[in-house]
Amino acid sequence: MNLLGKSFSVVILLLSVAFMVLALAVNASHRNWRDMVVADDGLTAEIEAYERTNDQLREARARTQAELNREKAARRTALAALQTQLTQLGEQLELSEGRVQDLQGQNTQLAQASASYSRELEKLTAETTLLRSQIREEQQDRDTIFAETLKLTDEMNALRGVVQLQESRNNQLLVQVTRYKEVVDAAGLNMNDPLDGSPPDRNGNVLVIDRPRKLVEVSIGYDDGLREGHLLEVSRGGRFVSRLRIRNTEPDRAVGEILTDYSAGTIREGDRVDTTIE
Repeated sequence: MNLLGKSFSVVILLLSVAFMVLALAVNASHRNWRDMVVADDGLTAEIEAYERTNDQLREARARTQAELNREKAARRTALAALQTQLTQLGEQLELSEGRVQDLQGQNTQLAQASASYSRELEKLTAETTLLRSQIREEQQDRDTIFAETLKLTDEMNALRGVVQLQESRNNQLLVQVTRYKEVVDAAGLNMNDPLDGSPPDRNGNVLVIDRPRKLVEVSIGYDDGLREGHLLEVSRGGRFVSRLRIRNTEPDRAVGEILTDYSAGTIREGDRVDTTIE
């Protein structure tokens, strides 16, 4: 026997042993499947129990399906009602939004009006404050004027007395002037004729100086006996300053020309003027 034959013999031996072990194992685990099926607690009873359970479950499913259908119908009804309510609420919401927009527009207008009223109120408040201040000032002025009116009334009453005295004196002077005129007329004299000789002794002050025209206005005039052509001496502090020749006279003032040939200084306002100097 060669090596190949020996190898086959060993393989066959090993397979025989394996099959034997397999047969022993199958024999050890062999069951009577018929007894397991037909026994009281076998598969048949278990199948029947499962069938009964399935029947119960089918009935329960049928009841549940019926309840579900009823619930679906109720839900559909409720959903339809809710849908209707939702539609109504949507319409109300649109109306409310429109109303809100209208109210917002009105609110904007009211805000603008309120701002305008506030500005107007501030303006009126300022004007009221100003008017109150003016009223207080007017009241103070009125009180002042009233006090001045009382004072002026008292002065006027006093002046009325003076006027009455002056009127009485004026009447006396009119009588005297009338008498003097009668005397002058009786003597054949003219009151407008110039007086001969120098003017009477009078003194006054320099009021205004017109240096470009070399003219001076003094505080004595026609009523003081000054006539056109009379000479006045100008002095300051007892010292001779210049000499004036009268060119024009008015009742209470006169205008004289500066005689530069006789000037010993510059004439100033307030300097003394005399008809004669001793």
